[in-house]
Amino acid sequence: MSLPAIQHVYVLKIRYSGEEDDVYVFNLYEDACYKAFEYFEMHMSSNDPVQDIDELQDWLFKIDKGYFQIFSTNIQ
Repeated sequence: MSLPAIQHVYVLKIRYSGEEDDVYVFNLYEDACYKAFEYFEMHMSSNDPVQDIDELQDWLFKIDKGYFQIFSTNIQ
């Protein structure tokens, strides 16, 4: 009997302030970042108030719009 393969993934835990968490799993860190922008209806254009994932987290906290966390883990 062979053991299942272990896969490295990125988990995005995200929510609007006062709401329940939504959780997404991605193979690529960049995809998790993209989903965070998409979730908060940011289109990653020059009109957005932030341009990178760290700025997004700070901005969301500042205006109390929401929260997210991206972390990596291994799954079988």
